Amino acid sequence: MGKEKDSLLSLLSTEGSALRFPEINAEYRIEKVKKPVCRVNCPAGVNIKSYVGLIAERKFDEALEVVRATNPLPGICGRVCTHPCESECNRADVEDPVAICGLKRFIADYELSHEPETRPAPIEQTRKEKIAIVGSGPAGLTAANDLARMGYGVTVFEELPVAGGMLSACIPSFRLPRNIIEVEIGSIAALGVEIKTNSRVDNVEGLLKKGYSAVFVAVGAFEGLKLRIPGEDEYKGTVDCIQFLKNVYVGKSNEKPGNKAVVIGGGNSAIDSARTALRLGCDEVNIVYRRSRKEMPANPHEIEEAEKEGVKIEYLAAPVRILGKDGKATGMECIKMKLGEPDASGRRRPIPIEGSEFVVEADFIVPAISQRPDLSFLPEEHNFEITKWNSFSVDEETLQTNVLGIFAGGDAVTGPSTVIDAIGAGHKAAVSMDRFIRREELKPPAAVEVEELQLVIDGFAHAAANRGEIPSISLNKRASFEEVESAFDEETAVAEAKRCLRCGPCLECVECIYTCWKKTVSVQRLEDTGRSEEVFIQIPWAPDRFPVSDGPWEADIVVAGESKKSVLVEPIICKVVEDRCRGCEWCKDVCEFGAIEMVEKDKDVKIARVDPILCRGCGMCAAVCPNSAMVAQHFSNEQIRSVVEALT
Repeated sequence: MGKEKDSLLSLLSTEGSALRFPEINAEYRIEKVKKPVCRVNCPAGVNIKSYVGLIAERKFDEALEVVRATNPLPGICGRVCTHPCESECNRADVEDPVAICGLKRFIADYELSHEPETRPAPIEQTRKEKIAIVGSGPAGLTAANDLARMGYGVTVFEELPVAGGMLSACIPSFRLPRNIIEVEIGSIAALGVEIKTNSRVDNVEGLLKKGYSAVFVAVGAFEGLKLRIPGEDEYKGTVDCIQFLKNVYVGKSNEKPGNKAVVIGGGNSAIDSARTALRLGCDEVNIVYRRSRKEMPANPHEIEEAEKEGVKIEYLAAPVRILGKDGKATGMECIKMKLGEPDASGRRRPIPIEGSEFVVEADFIVPAISQRPDLSFLPEEHNFEITKWNSFSVDEETLQTNVLGIFAGGDAVTGPSTVIDAIGAGHKAAVSMDRFIRREELKPPAAVEVEELQLVIDGFAHAAANRGEIPSISLNKRASFEEVESAFDEETAVAEAKRCLRCGPCLECVECIYTCWKKTVSVQRLEDTGRSEEVFIQIPWAPDRFPVSDGPWEADIVVAGESKKSVLVEPIICKVVEDRCRGCEWCKDVCEFGAIEMVEKDKDVKIARVDPILCRGCGMCAAVCPNSAMVAQHFSNEQIRSVVEALT
């Protein structure tokens, strides 16, 4: 390829480079393709573009396989994930982000409705070492899933009578039905993972002496924080949100807790507590939050649903003291707040307004201001380093504690976080424990990023398409604990998947070709007929702004306004070797783009012809042609073979 400084790839990759086409007097900027922001923002690293592309092609089983490769709890996450992927989705620049979470739920529910008894086959235990996991929440379950697939024997210890940690104990069943939790935990257990409920571990370090080669502590954050105001411990009727939710969803208590309930806090636990109190029969439910709606950390959609159901929210107010009579709570004195400068969290600090006190009547008060790990299971003489937040101190990259062989992650380290964050921690812990047992450096080598280039065409715009609406039951049916939302139907899911912009490198996923807006061109050195230097560049499918035709076209690589090299730019399209074509029409039948037509060559003899403007160069026609009459330019035999295998 010559000297690196003069290489084709080096020139094309130079910041500020462009391709100039003298024939049409047009110049297009070249940029490196970045990793899709949805995948970057997913703590579990799910290949979102791939599974969404598969849904668009109605390959639902294959899409679910892609999700499960990095997320063993798709049905759970499809319901309760905070979907940070959607927050950064580039589709929001057009109208609304793609409903990534809803699509995940769709494929999980699709499998249940079509193959309800599906269970993975047990994994052969190829490693002699055993691993213990303390806690069966999403972090522990993910680590167990990964380690079992690596061939380890895994035992999960759970203190509660049911597996799932906070999934089962604290997330309301109207958001997350318990049969979904049971199915997905059952799939992990089916791999050979042993899950022991009602099994409190009182000596984590002792597990190493019992024959376990490594231990992962994933106990969640089950200790609710106190308000620390007068009257909190004096009157009956005050229960922290974690205990309240556990009583309902593990203890199966369906008693009405009071007539007038007030919840203090602005997170998801506060919203869940308020909506649960309504369903238990409370006549009135209020939430008191010390900041404004803008700063409220709960999922905005859940806040909206709570308000629809009748929950009232008092913003910019904070509790001062609990009021009571005859040993029972009767209300809560609050004070109005105003917002000052941002604090360490980046949110504006609430400041009390002197003389603005008021009273909220309540006989049931639920503090939901946060929680921390409950480490009461540790013996007094333990060796762990514990932070001031009552969580395990670990190496951030490996999750190793200061005790050799013991790792910790999820809420036990971060404090209250999200399900998808916990899944990410479970993956990291599994990798670290495997490397620890193999006596390898705990920090894995950096992954090699796929680098691709793209042309930037000013003025290119995607067609608008409305986001699919998640179905939900009517408000008059929400007095029960029936699930509020349901999955997309098939047509809505496919339409929603087609809204994806397919950001990021094409080499990450070859499954979305039929619904992709990109086309690929080959850039070659003119003087190099052997094409020893060839670089592929993506371009937007914009015939009105890019001269897509037969090609090839002559162009110059321009860097800082100076032409550096003449090149040949050729669209990746398929062509017909006419002498080989027998007119069978197989190629026409498989072409998704209508790019192939049959034309008359001689009397009563028809052959295929490819429209270069419509052709996307996917190679499907070449894969099915029985006479090798279709040629997919720039495709290797291995690539064509992979297409054939995908068809069979």
